[in-house]
Order: sequence, then C-alpha cells, then structure tokens
Amino acid sequence: MTSIRSVHRSTKARIVKPFENFQGMSYSEWLMIWCNWLFSEDPDTYEGGNIIFLRGNVNYQPVNSSGLGPRYIDPKGIYDRTGQHRQSVFERTAVLVPVIVGMFINGELHEGKRLRTPEQLRYSANTEIHKTGPIWATIMKEGDAVAHKIVNDLKDYYVATPLFKLAVPENSLLKDKSDTPYNPGVYDMVAAGIFLLISSLPPSKYRINFGGKTGAYYTDSIYDIVVQGKRKETLEDISSRRPFIKRPWR
Repeated sequence: MTSIRSVHRSTKARIVKPFENFQGMSYSEWLMIWCNWLFSEDPDTYEGGNIIFLRGNVNYQPVNSSGLGPRYIDPKGIYDRTGQHRQSVFERTAVLVPVIVGMFINGELHEGKRLRTPEQLRYSANTEIHKTGPIWATIMKEGDAVAHKIVNDLKDYYVATPLFKLAVPENSLLKDKSDTPYNPGVYDMVAAGIFLLISSLPPSKYRINFGGKTGAYYTDSIYDIVVQGKRKETLEDISSRRPFIKRPWR
C-alpha cells in the first residue's frame, strides 16, 4: 500500500478554506452548481473551463430485475480516470473534489419518513454524511514517492446547501445510476458533503484519489490530471495606458 504523509506542501496546491469564497461564490454555491452538473447530459466531458468538477463512481444497480426497490453499488468498484482517460487542464484551473455527498429531494422517502421541509431535508443529508465510516482524499505529484493528504482534516470541509433547484434533463447520463433514480424534471433539493476546492496546481502530472463510506453510501475515485502551461489570456486591462480625457464637470 502506498504510504501517505499528512501534508501537501510538495504539490504547492492551494486549497480554498471552508469560509472563503472562490470566484465570488461560496462552497455551498459551488455544491449547488456541481449537483446540476452531475445530472447534466454529459458530466464526463470537460469543456475546458476555468474549473473542473470531479465525481464519484455513480453506478447503482437495482437489486432485482424489475428495476424497482433497493439499489446497490459494487463495494469494490472504482471510478477510474487514469491512463488514456486522464484529464488535461491549463495552469490556474481549479479542481472541485467531492469526497462524499448526500442529496435529498423534497417529498423523498428516507428511513421510513417522507421529507417535506428544508429542515427535514438538511437534517437527513447531515446525518447521512456524518454516519461512521472512512473518508479519504489524497494527491500525488509525478516524481513523488508517496501520496499526501490534501488537507489535514477532511471533516473541516463539510458543506451544506439551502433548498435549491435541481434540473434533470431528459438525456441526463446519470439520472438512472444514482442511489435514487430521477425522472427528468426540476426538483427542490438539499445537498451536503465533504468538498475540497483546489484553486490551482503548478504544471505537472497529478493523481488524486478520494472517496468514502458512510451508511449505505460508498464511492471511490481515482483521477490522473495533467496540468499544462498557462492558458492564453484574451482579456487585457489597459487602464494605465488609456489617455486622460479632460472634460468639464457638469
């Protein structure tokens, strides 16, 4: 087994603190955007933006052939984005890492109780995430001998959302793969989880492994991310070069 150190200094990764905003938005706001991205038509295709979303191995299957009733996921399954499936990004591209996440929609049945208020939804998401179980998030830079914990204590990065709108399109890639399958439509949802936002990584190759098990929820993902040089900037601030235009006050 690969040994793990408790610091990430060798990667020179900057982690956005739980109380900080990034690009004008909080962790909670990013989580709402991430949920809608997860159920979009193709979350596995990165379009080259200034932030890349990672995801867990969402691949729940029905227990019986009818497709109804309980669903399960392979406890040894791994979402593998290494090798030819690796992701390439430019320098200064942020990386959102969803270590574990719980999502509940208004009217959903959870542990025998119908969830009908934002407080009930938030409580269910909170208790689901905090059930006893292992969680992990490590990073290894090319040339390193060991993997490093991305942060010292993942529990510090717990985040929850207010009630928000989840839009599931007809051609959503994962709508039938989650533990609760979704029909196309718009839902009132609350989400919670452990999320890490890496604001930037220096050019190199990285391997990020994250996941956890809490209650019936399980996920394990491994990504290879190649950080290239800087993206060509097309927006230029020329304020200091603009001539002073003298006009009378009115």
